[in-house]
Parts: sequence; structure tokens; C-alpha cells
Amino acid sequence: MNFKLINMEHWDRAECYQHFTTVAKSTYSITVDLDITEFLRYVREKNMRIFPAFTWIISTAINRQEEFRMGFDENGNLGVWDKVYPDYSVLDEKTKIMDSLCTPYDDSFEVFYGKMCEDTDEYKKNKTMTERHPNFFVASCIPWIKYSSFTATNESEHTFLFPMVTWGKFYEAEGRVKMPVTLQIHHAVADGYHCSLFFEAVEQMVRNPEQYLES
Repeated sequence: MNFKLINMEHWDRAECYQHFTTVAKSTYSITVDLDITEFLRYVREKNMRIFPAFTWIISTAINRQEEFRMGFDENGNLGVWDKVYPDYSVLDEKTKIMDSLCTPYDDSFEVFYGKMCEDTDEYKKNKTMTERHPNFFVASCIPWIKYSSFTATNESEHTFLFPMVTWGKFYEAEGRVKMPVTLQIHHAVADGYHCSLFFEAVEQMVRNPEQYLES
């Protein structure tokens, strides 16, 4: 993984970044009900697991945007990772407490899907945690709830720039299958326009699974 430092003197977003990290500190979330009919049909026909398949889709959309790969190095310097990995929630079936695993992102669906399945299977058998990485974003599924909005609040004094992607229970509406998907991001690094690109990318992939998920 590589980390490219941001030169604040030549960064177009410097003034906006300063404003939203000092004067008007804020994160925001956007929830969209996405049509996952074709995606769901495809993964069921292929006997795939929905969670790792959809995690690859959102990871691909996140990694396409520099604004969603921003963070700090060990010295607190602002920069951009070449790739970010999904840090995702897993449920301990005995305690009903959530743990988190992190599977390195790969452009290849087959490679990532196989590794994430391996990581989650190992956790279920031995409660083995995966290696934590500094270049991450948060991925979380709430499959028990059909929601219309979702926001996670942060009480830390630290500035967290990484995105959080959450999705809920899918449901049928007018003969199609819909699912709420939420993107939460710090306003210092991304605006609504950048979020729209994320949702457009995810929508393109779930509507055309044969094109993106074929080996």
C-alpha cells in the first residue's frame, strides 16, 4: 500500500478542508434505496454469498474516488492511500456481539470474494481476527432492519476521514428488490457530488452483475 501526501498549498480543496475541520466540523450521510434485483438473482444462481459479493461492489466504488481514500499517516499528515480495504462487521453467534475483520481489497472479484469468504469462515470456526490496516473504510450490514436513514455519531476528538458504508434489509416493491444503502463521510473531503458518483457506480454494478462479477 502507498500513501501520497497532500500539498496543501496546491490542493484545490484546501480551503474547504480547513473550513470543515475547524469552523464547521461535520460529517453527513446519504441513504439511497438501490434496486438490487439483478444482483440478487445473479448471486443466487451462482450460489454465492451476498455479503462478500456486495462488499466487493462497494469497495470497488469507494476505491474509484480519491476523496474516499484520504487519511493520515503515523505523523498526522494528510494524504491519499492508493487503496483502502473494507473493515467489516461480523456477528458472534454465541454472544451476539459484533467483531470486525479486514480483508485486503483486490480489483479481481474472484480473488477478493474468495479471501473474504476464507476470512469469515475462519472467524466462525476459531474466532480468528484478521490483520488491521491503517488504510481502511468501514462496511457494515444490518440485515434485520429495513431503514430509511442511518447515521453513526463520533464522540472522539480525532478527525475521521474514512467513509462508512452501511446497508440494511432488502425488500420487494413493485416487483423489484430494493435495499437501503448509506454512505457517511466527512464533509472536509467530499461533497454530495462525490457521493453521487459512488451511488452511480454501485448501481451500475448491481444492475450488470455478469459484467462485473464474472471471473
